[in-house]
Amino acid sequence: MPVSGSGRPCLAEIRTVAVTRSRSRKNANAQFCTIFAFNPQRVLTAEAFVSQYGTSFGPGPAERWTGGSARRRDMSFLEKYQQTVAQLPLITHFPPLRLDTRLAFWSIPPVVAIILLTGLVFHSVSNRFIGMALERSVKLQTRAMARELELELAQYRRDLLFLAQQPEERTRYGDLLLRIARAGAGAVAYRAVGFVSRPKGEHLFWVYDQDRIVQIAPSQMAQMEPDPFTLMDRFQQLEPGEVWLSPINEARYGFPSAANPNRKILAKVIVLVTPLWTEQAEAPGYVMLAVDVGRLRNLLSLYNSPRSPIWSYPRTPEIRYSYLFDLDGWILFQSDDPQRPEAAFSTFLARADLEGTLGRPELPEAFRPAARYGYFWKMVREVREGHFGIKGPDDHGNLPAGQKSHFLAYSPIRFSTSPQKPPTVYAGLAYVDVSRLPLVAGDKQVNVILIVSLSAALMVAAVLFGVGRTITGPILRLAREVRAIEKSGRLRPIALPYRGLELATLQGAINRMVATVKAQMEEIRIKDQAIASAQASQVAWEVDAPCPAPVGDMVPGLVGSGPLMERLKKEILRAAEVDADVLVLGETGTGKELTAESIHRLSRRRERPFLAINCGALDENLLLDTLFGHTRGAFTEARGERKGAFLEAEGGTLFLDEIQAASPKVQQALLRALAVRRIKPLGSDREVPVDVRIIAASNADLRALIEEGRFREDLYFRLKVLTLHTPSLRDHRENIEVLARHFLNDISQRREGPGLALSRGALEKLRCYHWPGNVRELAHCLLRAAVMTDASVIQADDLQLDEAAETSPASFPVPSAVSVKATEAGQRADVRLNSRQRKAVAVLGATDAFGRSDYQRAAGGVPPRTAVNDLNDLVRKGLLRRIGKGPATRYAWTAHGPMPGGKEGDFR
Repeated sequence: MPVSGSGRPCLAEIRTVAVTRSRSRKNANAQFCTIFAFNPQRVLTAEAFVSQYGTSFGPGPAERWTGGSARRRDMSFLEKYQQTVAQLPLITHFPPLRLDTRLAFWSIPPVVAIILLTGLVFHSVSNRFIGMALERSVKLQTRAMARELELELAQYRRDLLFLAQQPEERTRYGDLLLRIARAGAGAVAYRAVGFVSRPKGEHLFWVYDQDRIVQIAPSQMAQMEPDPFTLMDRFQQLEPGEVWLSPINEARYGFPSAANPNRKILAKVIVLVTPLWTEQAEAPGYVMLAVDVGRLRNLLSLYNSPRSPIWSYPRTPEIRYSYLFDLDGWILFQSDDPQRPEAAFSTFLARADLEGTLGRPELPEAFRPAARYGYFWKMVREVREGHFGIKGPDDHGNLPAGQKSHFLAYSPIRFSTSPQKPPTVYAGLAYVDVSRLPLVAGDKQVNVILIVSLSAALMVAAVLFGVGRTITGPILRLAREVRAIEKSGRLRPIALPYRGLELATLQGAINRMVATVKAQMEEIRIKDQAIASAQASQVAWEVDAPCPAPVGDMVPGLVGSGPLMERLKKEILRAAEVDADVLVLGETGTGKELTAESIHRLSRRRERPFLAINCGALDENLLLDTLFGHTRGAFTEARGERKGAFLEAEGGTLFLDEIQAASPKVQQALLRALAVRRIKPLGSDREVPVDVRIIAASNADLRALIEEGRFREDLYFRLKVLTLHTPSLRDHRENIEVLARHFLNDISQRREGPGLALSRGALEKLRCYHWPGNVRELAHCLLRAAVMTDASVIQADDLQLDEAAETSPASFPVPSAVSVKATEAGQRADVRLNSRQRKAVAVLGATDAFGRSDYQRAAGGVPPRTAVNDLNDLVRKGLLRRIGKGPATRYAWTAHGPMPGGKEGDFR
């Protein structure tokens, strides 16, 4: 190993770790790890270690250290276990213990592991039986609902057969239906009854609604849906006593009344059909009975509520529901609130988190899941085969994420068409249930297990901690001294009053290590300081090296690259291809006017004029005159005509900077000009057509100004045809070097002197600066440095930057006015203010920060120049401080400013 003259490790070997130590003095390990931060190729013998540091940590000279870890013999299982336990994060936070204490402490993890394993087995077994009990409960609920629906369908069949067995009463079927409905008190919801005879026979049909029966004329029966005559093809082969049951359809029956002869009713119905019983060999016709499906839905809702006939205990308020599906996999409807029996049919719960087909011609709310939901189609197949079952939390297959903790039980619904034939599966019923019982039981069990485990661990740990603290007190004191060094960050020798071979050996080794590290760190610090100083003064690029020009740049006026600049250039090219108005948004100094010039230069208007107007630099009347011009004699001093910017830029581009500073009157005039492309100069009686492209720019949040009522929303949308955002310099710092070279080359060419360059330290200082003024501030900073220095290389000390902006975040902090103390009011007694300033103080005294326009309004509508002079006067008097630069400048009260809700009397 190469060593220095003092016998210490060479500087090159410990450089990386020492630099880390010099930059972070809060890590105790880093204070002493310098000695062990060897290169991978370094090999240090135990004898060399002992000779250098005066102690030995190895068993003998034969052991060799490589990279700080020893090559030891194969460890036994107990040794591996001890090493693993010693490396646990919890164990590493405890102070070092004696051997007997460590042996006792190592027994804690097995004890805790056995308790936890026993609890987990008990938890698993109990959860299994709780799940079995819940499955049985859900199965019972599902079978009860399915049986109730089967009994309901059987009741419909019996009522239909009762009507079919009275052929002589078929002309009175309407009265019989009304009597059945009234006797059931709404329990049975029949919608219609009718008799469809064979060809050339008499057809009869009645419709029931709201305790009233209406007979439908035979000529109008074909207009009903479903059409009774179309259905005849499906049940012509029925035998006496056999019933045909239709799928669920949407019925549309005529139900005329005195007030509305064309009234119709809509309902979801099931149609039951059977032949009329007579002595003839062939039945003269068929009896039809339409049943409202809402009755079936309400039965499902009832069983899913506390009023259920099989309700036995209160349930938690989770969402539980059931739904009916046909044998083709269509979910027809779901249960609803039993308090709303007339609610519309829906399937939103059943189809939640599922994808598939929604709606079919007769049932728009029906839903059919996609084929990839295997659990659903397996359920449909089993129901079609007449089986019922359940899917629990551990048997969810590919259930959607929202149903993985649910119980999904299903059962077929059978219907017997004839006493001589076995029942057939008509539809399927599914019931989705979720219970908190496994979760609550599991939480209770886990709590008990944790309490038992923690109690046992704490008891053992308390005993071991007491024994270890008594026996190893001096070593613990030594450890506290080391931690004190860590917290203070100052390397110092340790001197304890205890005696003992072990403690003296450890204390001497630590003190020698501290001395070695201090010496090496000081040596490294001196050399690093010299290296950093030399590197910072080195030139970042050659003085006379030309600035590299970008290849294939379609917008040569913009300097810079990167994602943000490339996006801006692409937007400029797209904006130049069309002739629409453009709104450029960005902070001050980001190149909004340069962007506008680039759009004009690349557009078809490049041969025509480009005019730029700063709306914030002119008052209202002057801005109107500048934009629209005036005729001779329009006002007292109008001795001649003035075209105005719109006419002077005819065929070209008009750039309106700081558009947010325009007064409401100017905004209204601009809106009119943009809308009709015609202007009326002051004093003129006719409008003049103009062909000008408008590019507006703003460094303010126009949406916020609209909400405050300071900017017209219609003008905003009229300007916002195309919107470009100029990025702030802090968002593309990779272009600072390119921009600096560009500006320094321009400065050198203008003063016709030698080339200029930046040192590495100066370039790093520019990169670390926040740049609230963006590119404009960068250019001015470089110009100031170039003028004030005589050398061709600008150093970091030559750059004068705003230290407040250098350390402030992107949003400038504004101290709140409420922090001003009442005792400071006396410090303002000798400040004299003019009447405008006193009036503004009374309005803005409790405001954290405000702008020039706010001051104008608070002072009674003073002109912009007067407001700027008053604000500068308040800054000089120490009452205000300026935040930012340019049109976005804000002002905040200093510690000597007004109190919250300041009064005019606070100043003289």
